[in-house]
Amino acid sequence: MPTIPVIMGLMDPIYNLFGWVLSNLYMWLENYGLVIIVFTILINVLLLPFGVKSQKGILKQQGLQDEINEIKRQFPDDPQRQQELQQALFQKNGISLTSGCLPSLLRLMLILPVFRIFQKPLQYIGGVSADNVAKIGDYLASNNLLTERGTEMLARSDIHIISTLQENASALGAVVEKGWLKLNQIIDLDFMGLNLGISPSWRPSDLFGDQSHVYLPLLILPILTIVAMVVQMRLTRKTSQAKTVDKEEIERAKKNPARSEQVPQGQEGAGMMRGMNIFMLILMVTTVFALPSAMGIYWVVNSVMSIAQSLFIYHFYTKPFRLELERDKT
Repeated sequence: MPTIPVIMGLMDPIYNLFGWVLSNLYMWLENYGLVIIVFTILINVLLLPFGVKSQKGILKQQGLQDEINEIKRQFPDDPQRQQELQQALFQKNGISLTSGCLPSLLRLMLILPVFRIFQKPLQYIGGVSADNVAKIGDYLASNNLLTERGTEMLARSDIHIISTLQENASALGAVVEKGWLKLNQIIDLDFMGLNLGISPSWRPSDLFGDQSHVYLPLLILPILTIVAMVVQMRLTRKTSQAKTVDKEEIERAKKNPARSEQVPQGQEGAGMMRGMNIFMLILMVTTVFALPSAMGIYWVVNSVMSIAQSLFIYHFYTKPFRLELERDKT
């Protein structure tokens, strides 16, 4: 089935674009960790307008809740008519039902190129061609300089090549002499004592064994990832809704047919949001342990930026909207 290769081929321009940005950032900052932090901030700044537009649409939709309930009251047994009138109402008020999903979809689409680049920094950030990376890998393997693990990973990661060349000056000299690599193309994967080319480990043998000085500090990344994501989830839940559903409103919903479906919808929406957040948390923790530690830096900074975005949207859009609703009620 050619579907997956075709999709991967279509993503090549994004890989190359991200690689070009990261490469230039590395030439400027000369620090792999700082490059990832700045790159993640840039992505979130670019996605901010989509997040603002999405929240505006959600607030507009919440502001039309009385009209939506009235439509349901008038046509309780005709769901198709309800949907038609709701769509007309949304269109009249400039609300797009797809805009709410767009920020999340864009973030998910960007994960794949980030995965690949962090696994192949020598190619995408160092600028070494794929052919030369393969030649270097074959040379090191033929001279028994790569570990068995490194040889197995050559097809999807060039990090073991970087570490091997940094540890073997003669091999590095030979590779440079053959014209496969320039010295300034070697990426220093160290950041504040953390090797961002190594995946964190949960195994006690790694955390408390001979390599504890390597793996134990890396454990901070999964921990920070979980903490930042939990804070983000709680903050988003508190700031994203225009109003909360209290006990009195639930009682009114039981007595008033026009409000009978309002509370369940809010609860269902909250449940869907919690489900998405749990999925993202599982994805983040899984990839932190499965991919190079650079992915952990990306996730932590991404969550911090999402927290900042939630606060920005709340203070400049959601909070004023709540105040306006309260004024309209009085």
